[in-house]
Amino acid sequence: MPSQGRRSQPLPKGWERRIRPRILNRDGHICQWPVEANPRGICGEPANQVDHKTPTHLGGPETDENYWALCQWHHDRKTAREASAAAHARRAPRARPRESHPGLLP
Repeated sequence: MPSQGRRSQPLPKGWERRIRPRILNRDGHICQWPVEANPRGICGEPANQVDHKTPTHLGGPETDENYWALCQWHHDRKTAREASAAAHARRAPRARPRESHPGLLP
């Protein structure tokens, strides 16, 4: 069984044998990240990663429609962006005392 690393949830049953190869084959082992500058509209680099379009912790389903093949570079960037957003959401806003205007008397 593959290492879970820092995953928030376990991989679905059959991930390595059935789901991952099926998605890579469906997408032709080509990164599906949207890129407007590319005439094909996608990254197009070789893909060796499969990821959720919408993470499960944000309501994304465990369905083929929510999986896509990504190259390592785009998968790393997407994961970092999601981790940063999650960390930002966990931070409590700092409560600063209201400051009076320096030209006004208290």
